[in-house]
Amino acid sequence: MQVHGVDFSGAARAGEKIWLASATDDGETLRVESVRSAAEAFGPDRETAHAGLREFVGSRDTDEAVGLDCSFGLPRGVHDADSWPAFVEWFAEAFDSPDALQGDLAERTKRRTGGERTYLKRRTDARTGARSPYHWLVGTQTFYGIRDIIAPLADCVSIEPLAPRAEAASLLEIYPASTLRALDLPSQRYKNDATYPEAPARRETILDGLREWGVVLDEELDAIVLNDSGGDALDSVVAAVAVARAARDDFEVRDRDAYDPVEGYIYV
Repeated sequence: MQVHGVDFSGAARAGEKIWLASATDDGETLRVESVRSAAEAFGPDRETAHAGLREFVGSRDTDEAVGLDCSFGLPRGVHDADSWPAFVEWFAEAFDSPDALQGDLAERTKRRTGGERTYLKRRTDARTGARSPYHWLVGTQTFYGIRDIIAPLADCVSIEPLAPRAEAASLLEIYPASTLRALDLPSQRYKNDATYPEAPARRETILDGLREWGVVLDEELDAIVLNDSGGDALDSVVAAVAVARAARDDFEVRDRDAYDPVEGYIYV
C-alpha cells in the first residue's frame, strides 16, 4: 500500500514549511521512497502549494492513504452542525480568514462558558495532547487546511472515519507529536537547532526509533530528514508512520471515547 505523510502549514510561504513523505507499506516494513518540500513539488507560496497538494491528494488511487497534520473539525461547543458534512458546509460560510476563525470562535466560547474559557478542545485533542483547533498558534493551519484541502476533497476521497467512501483514496488526520509519544520517542526539542543544541541528536534518536519500528530510508533521504533543522521533513516521515499504523488497522477507531463523528479523530 502507498502511504503519504504531510506536515502541513498555512503560512504565507507555506511551500517552504509543508513537507511530504511517500512510502510503500507491506504490513511490516515502511519503505520511504521520497521526502520533499511542497516548494520543490508544487511551489513556494501558499496558494500554489495548497493547490498542488490538493491535486496530489485528489489524484491518489484507491489503495493509497494520505495523512494531514491539520484539524479536520472543531469542538461541538462552538457550532451547531449535527453532522460532519453539515459542519464543512457551515465552515465555508462562517469564516473568510484565519483571524475571523480565531476571533469569532474565541468570543463564542467566552459567551457559551460565561467567560470561563477562551478555547475548547475536541475529544480527540484532549486525548492526544493537541491544542484547540482555533488556538492562536494553530488557527491559521486549521482555516487553510479545511478551506483549501479538506472541504474541496470531501466528495471525492474517503475522509476517515468521518465520511468513509468506497473505492476512494483515504484522507485522515494525524498529529506527529502524539505518534512520537505513542512510540516512546522524543516529541519535543528536536526542532530549531539554534534554540535547542540537543535537537540534532534528538532527530537522530527519533529516526533510530522509527527504524526499529520498521521504517527504511536510504542514505540520501536520511540526510534530508536529519539536516532539516525545522523538523518538518522528519514530521512528514512520522506522519507516514501514523498513516501506515492506521491503515494496518483498516482505519478502525481504537479509542472510542476520543471520537466524536462531528469533531473528528486523530490517528496515532
